[in-house]
This record gives sequence, structure tokens and C-alpha cells, in this order.
Amino acid sequence: MKYCIVVFFLMLTGILKGQSPHFSQFYSAPLLMNPANTGFIPGNIRVAGNYRSQWGNGGSSYSTSTLSTDFRLLKNKLAEGNKLGFGLSLLNDKSLEGAIQNSSISVSTAYNLSLDQDNIHTIGLGFQGVYNQRQINFNKLTFENQLTVGGFDPSLPVGESLPDGTKSYFDMGVGAAYHASLEDKSFFAGFSVFNMLKKKDIFLDPEFKLPQRYMLMAGGDLDVGANGVFYFSMNYQQQGTTNETTVGASYGIQLGDAKRNIISLGSWYRLNDAIIPYVGYQLGGLQTGFSFDYTTSKLKTGGQTRNGFEISMVYTAEDKSTLKRLVPWY
Repeated sequence: MKYCIVVFFLMLTGILKGQSPHFSQFYSAPLLMNPANTGFIPGNIRVAGNYRSQWGNGGSSYSTSTLSTDFRLLKNKLAEGNKLGFGLSLLNDKSLEGAIQNSSISVSTAYNLSLDQDNIHTIGLGFQGVYNQRQINFNKLTFENQLTVGGFDPSLPVGESLPDGTKSYFDMGVGAAYHASLEDKSFFAGFSVFNMLKKKDIFLDPEFKLPQRYMLMAGGDLDVGANGVFYFSMNYQQQGTTNETTVGASYGIQLGDAKRNIISLGSWYRLNDAIIPYVGYQLGGLQTGFSFDYTTSKLKTGGQTRNGFEISMVYTAEDKSTLKRLVPWY
């Protein structure tokens, strides 16, 4: 009985129902969004890090962090404009003060093919293999038998046998992408699918399978005047019966005469959920970003908001022969 109560509470978190971690700054998490982004960089290697924290007031915090790196292979052996990439990603997702954790290691590869002699248009396909580990630390949870007149006493026995709190499984994802890069503008669009193996849920109903996650991204950038850049992007994702759409834009202006010394201000909007102001700064191959989720949905009731913040950092080691501007989604 008491274990059922705990499981019901865990269901409310959405974690054990297969709701995948996500970032409002999706444009700064390339490998998490689409395996086809692997190795599609202007330089030789890229390192990206993201941290997200929400439910900071009125409830337990929920945090997600990820670190990834990807690089190009056989650069001098492929035709100009073609790119073969390999990448590695680490992700950690925590809720209920660390009582529930989801960790994963992903390996991805992609090939992007140039469609014309000027290397303006490219299409790419990517594959990702994922090792997931989901964990419940029952020592950080409280049970009915631990309730006393003076409050909860975690030293008291639970009163029943609990299952193994650690489960692991393998999964995979695929993606496709299109890019167009012109002198004063660029565009991209991509589609990806994750949870392709539809693994059975590991803590709840054994007949329930984790639903596949579908993701669509698109965006671009336009030069404005001598020192300005207009960035825009959108992201749609669906998993089971849950879906979300995020759209937005930012404006970047070059500071002084330094190359790629740009500050960007803008905002994104997650439909029927949150407004997401954004500020970013780029110096050379380093792009940093900060955003804040301000909840506008009905979840903002009784102090139980989903306000949160995100920090991102992306560094690309430059290739001097093909120096290009890094935009906020790569």
C-alpha cells in the first residue's frame, strides 16, 4: 500500500512516464536535438554544456545538465563541403532533491552531403545510440510508517520490501537535417525521432512502453545593416499525448571592431506555457547564453510555479580557412 503511494507520487513528476528532459535553449544543445547535427560545424571540434533548473519555489527543484562534444572525421579525405562527424553526450536529470535521477551516455554519428558546387545546400542523416540508467533513491523518500507525532523520522523502517531502485536500458534515435548557407543569411530545418526501441516502463506498469519522441526544428539568421544579425528559430516536439511548441528570435549587434564580438537580446515563447527572455554573448568561438522561463500557464497557481533558468555555453575550435559566424543554435 505504502509503495503504491510512493509510485503514484513519482508518476506526478512525469519522469517515470517517459517525459524526456528538454531545454528552452534548444538551439544550444545540438546533439540532444538531432543526431544529424553531429560534426556539422565550421571548425574541427565543438564542446557544448547546458544547465537548467526549475520548480525552484513552492516545491522541490528539478535540474537537468548535459555536456557534449563532437568533431569532424576524415576531413581531408572527403569532398569539399561534405562532413562526417562523431559525437559523445552525457546527460543527468534530477528531481525531488536527487531522489530520482535519469542519466544517459549517447554516441552519435552523422554524414552531411553538399548538394552543389558552391556548398550552399547540404542534407544530412544521423544516428544515435543511448545507454540510459534510471534510479530511485528510496532513502531520500518518506513513507507512512515513518510518520510520527513529531513529524517524519527517516530512521524508522519502511515496513515493506522495496524493489531495486536502479534500472538500465539501451535506446536509439535518428535524425535528418537540411542547411542553406549564403553570404548574408542562412537557414536550417531538421527532424528527429528518439526512444525508437519503445522500451517498457521500468518502475510502473510493465505493459506500458516509453513513447517515441518526435522533434522538428527550423530557423535561420539574417544580416541587418553593417553590424546587426537577426536570429530566429522554432522547435516542436511530441511524446505520446504531450506536445510543445517553442518559437522566438533575438537580435545581435557587433561590439567595436573585434571579429565576432556580439551581444544578443531576444525572447522565445513556449505556447500556452512560458515566456523565455534570452541574453547571449559571443566572442570568437565561444558562445554563452542565459535565459529565464516565466510561467504563464495554469500551473502558476498557489505558488507552484515552473519558473526556472538556463545557462548554456558552446565552444567551437575555429577552422581559419572557413571562418564563419556561429549562430545561437550551434
